[in-house]
Amino acid sequence: MKKLYEAKLFKDITKEELERMLHCSKAQIKEKKAGEYLFEQGQKPSKLFLLIQGQIHICKDFSSGKRDVLYLVDEGNVFGEMFLFGSKDKYWYDAVAVSDVTVLELPWEFFYHFCSNACDHHKQLTQNMLEILSENNFTITRKLHIVTTSSLRERIAIWLLDAIDSRGVAELKMNREQLADFLGVARPSLSRELMRMQKEGLLKVSKKVIVVKDKAAMEQLCL
Repeated sequence: MKKLYEAKLFKDITKEELERMLHCSKAQIKEKKAGEYLFEQGQKPSKLFLLIQGQIHICKDFSSGKRDVLYLVDEGNVFGEMFLFGSKDKYWYDAVAVSDVTVLELPWEFFYHFCSNACDHHKQLTQNMLEILSENNFTITRKLHIVTTSSLRERIAIWLLDAIDSRGVAELKMNREQLADFLGVARPSLSRELMRMQKEGLLKVSKKVIVVKDKAAMEQLCL
């Protein structure tokens, strides 16, 4: 309940209201193992998902075996929301557990049909959902900015400048293979380019951290 209460979806909703809401909506908590699908392309959407624990990739698998990672879902965030207010009747991407995960499933009907009391917390939930939709739309826009660039070096620079903190440090939430899928390149190509950029003094790579050493030069790559 603590993790649910802290989620963006339930912002400004009290614990008591949240408990009533979960009961009213007939929400369910499910668990999946790493590598399992929460949903797949072609299936009919009917629920909104909130990630309580673990990590999930929103991705698109192709018959060739290639996987395009659209974005990573962290704990406390929702997924499957693109289909909630739209007219699409089938998923066009997959949701895959990166690690063992726990998720909350909320039936769509709860968002479309207010209860007879027209509860204030139900209205707050709808407002929170609209804010999340806006944020996630921005995430997809950033991904489009990355993959439409002309070079791998530029893709790395754009991604890094968005990922680093005030110290110039980016803590990796993906392994090298997953990062390559996210950037839309082969893993060997990504590794070679990172090593070249490190030799040139642009960045420093360790197992789970990349440090930007020359932010001005990195920004110049994005122009």
